[in-house]
Amino acid sequence: YREPIRLVRKILQENRPDVVLLSGTNHLPWIISIAAKKEKIPVVLWYAGVLTKESEHKSARIRKMFLWLEKSIVNNASKIIFPSDLCKKTVEELVTKRRIKKGQVIPNPMASIFTDPSAVDTSSDRTIAAVGRYSKIKDFDKFFALHEELQKRKWRHTATFVTNADANLENMPKAITRLPGMKPEELKDFYLKQGLVVCPSAFETFGNVPMEAACLGIPVLVSDKMGCAEILKKVELSNMVISFDDIEKVADRAVQLCDQTILPKQLNELKKLLDTNVVSEQIKDIIEEVVKK
Repeated sequence: YREPIRLVRKILQENRPDVVLLSGTNHLPWIISIAAKKEKIPVVLWYAGVLTKESEHKSARIRKMFLWLEKSIVNNASKIIFPSDLCKKTVEELVTKRRIKKGQVIPNPMASIFTDPSAVDTSSDRTIAAVGRYSKIKDFDKFFALHEELQKRKWRHTATFVTNADANLENMPKAITRLPGMKPEELKDFYLKQGLVVCPSAFETFGNVPMEAACLGIPVLVSDKMGCAEILKKVELSNMVISFDDIEKVADRAVQLCDQTILPKQLNELKKLLDTNVVSEQIKDIIEEVVKK
């Protein structure tokens, strides 16, 4: 990686930014963080996924490489933005093995298209859906199991899974409708037609999908291993958070929540916490603090 690091250093030398804001912890942010450090430009790391956690199912050699890479980016950062306390604690436990003093928790902002006050819920009775990349850590097989449990109970419903076109869905029941990825406007219309959006992730630093749906007033059911569960609890929607270990209990809660409405007070509090302008001001404050130092 010596040559790409040299090229990034050249770009930084030509532009001389006051600070570098990095999103994520993969190879490219790692290369940029090294180049920035060599050029004595401060780095703010804005966490997305925890690479060490997402590669747990890989070989020991790959896991070791990703751990080293992620730790290097964390060490090169002057300040770190975490989308949840869960993300911060996970990085401290798995990556740094120590408390991170230079970290701050700021939730992911929701695009204004999903906080539209004029959005109208057009959901049909008993429609459930899951949205996301089909991968081990997202644990969408639990969504499939929920659908089968509801069928077993003869609870009439329709289920839809929006995912990547190349996903291998051999385990998906035939009764679940599969749809390809969507643009934000299409996704907004899709959410508004659902009675419940289900997110069973085994781990997620935040979880934009359920927060986008919830900001439109659509009930969600999220895993207690997702960072956005902290936001739902803050706005008194803890009934929308559950462990997916017991699928019968998940089915009970899904039946209870499907097609319910989120109260205006809770909806307003949710939108306020995730408002793009509010979040961007918090991030701007961190960037200015790093530049001053």
